[in-house]
Amino acid sequence: MAEAEYTTTATLPVGRIWDFVAEMDNWARFVTGYQGHEKRSETESLWTLKGDVGVLSRKLVFQVEITEWSPGKRAAFRLKGVNEPMEGEGVFTLEPAAGGEVPSAPEPRRGFFLRFFEAIVRWLLRLIGRAPRRETRALAGPGTRMSFRLRLDPGGPMAPMINAMMKPLMLPAAESLANQILAHLEGQASVD
Repeated sequence: MAEAEYTTTATLPVGRIWDFVAEMDNWARFVTGYQGHEKRSETESLWTLKGDVGVLSRKLVFQVEITEWSPGKRAAFRLKGVNEPMEGEGVFTLEPAAGGEVPSAPEPRRGFFLRFFEAIVRWLLRLIGRAPRRETRALAGPGTRMSFRLRLDPGGPMAPMINAMMKPLMLPAAESLANQILAHLEGQASVD
C-alpha cells in the first residue's frame, strides 16, 4: 500500500478555496499524469491518468466515488481501477488557520535514499512545469490549512513491485496537486 499526506497553509479564506475545488473541472488538470475525466453523476466520475512508474508507463482508468461531502470542510472519495487491479481512497480537508504559520504533523523519519529520490522527483516535476514553487508566507489574518491524503493499493501478481515503485512518487504528487491549486488561486487573488 502506497500512501501520502500533505498539509499546507494558504493566505486565502476557506470559502474561496472550497468554491474552486468543489468543481473538479477547475483543478483536474493539476493531477499528475492527468489525461481526462468524465462526470457520471454528482458522486461518480471516471478519471484517466498516465502512470509513469520507473520504466513502466500505463494508462490508468479509475472509477472515483465521493463517499463524504461536507461543503467547506471535507471531501472523501474511493478509487477503483477499471483497467488495472488497484484500489484506494483519499480525503481533502480545509480548516481555518489562525494568523501565523500552521505547523503540520511531524513526518515519520524516512531513509536517506527515499528522501533523496523524493527530492529528485519534486525537482523534475518543477522542471517540467507541474509543480510551481509557492513561497511560504506568514498569515497576516485568517487563512486556510489544506490537507490532502491519498492511499493506493495495487493488486495482482505485480503488486509488490508496483507498490515499491509508487511509494516515493506519492508525496511529490500530493504536494504538486495542492501547490498548483493554491498557486492558481493566489495568482487570481493578486489580479483581483
